[in-house]
Amino acid sequence: MTISGIEATLPATTAGQNVKPGELGRDDFLNLLVTQLQHQDPLNPMDSTDFTAQLAQFSSLEQLSNMSGQLEELTASQNVFANSQAVGYIGHTVLANGNAFTFDGHEPATLAVDLQAPAQNVFLSVYDATGAFVASLEAGTMTAGRQTALWNGQDNSGNPLPGGTYRFEAVAVNAQGEEIGVNPLSRGRVDGVAFKNGAAVLMLGSREVPLADVIEVIRLAEGGAAE
Repeated sequence: MTISGIEATLPATTAGQNVKPGELGRDDFLNLLVTQLQHQDPLNPMDSTDFTAQLAQFSSLEQLSNMSGQLEELTASQNVFANSQAVGYIGHTVLANGNAFTFDGHEPATLAVDLQAPAQNVFLSVYDATGAFVASLEAGTMTAGRQTALWNGQDNSGNPLPGGTYRFEAVAVNAQGEEIGVNPLSRGRVDGVAFKNGAAVLMLGSREVPLADVIEVIRLAEGGAAE
């Protein structure tokens, strides 16, 4: 939009709006329109078609601004709802994307995988928190889908390892010895919930699992053990 005969200086920010430098807010747009009307040449007034088009642009800007505010409110409400739901995970065992797991130093650790096809054998490699290889095991035959194997918490020499956070990698082969797709999964009991940057994070021991990474909540059998 061109304003003849004047130099318009717009405010850097507009009250009540989040306007980035170099962008026009709705109040800035309206001020420009009013200023243009005030300083137009009486002998050559603004064409009605142009004026109508500019009013339509202002109306569109107003609607977009209102929609943006409504979307922000909706997002905030959804975050509050998701955060309140996250508390309900406490005490439950979950499966999530990832390959980390917690070993308590006593009970065997459950390692979970998702197989794309039936496997003749599944090979698991365990690494400690520093990334050092500590143990390997063969899980044997498994059907397609989500399956589990137990690691006794010992290295390949039979020495017990301390409790802590570990991770594992999996390789699976079929009856013909061909490698098939397998994804490691993170499994653990939710001990608490933390909130970071407005998002809920599940605490599985010392591990943090974003709520969005959870793919399954495991039903508890009688006596409180996960099935």
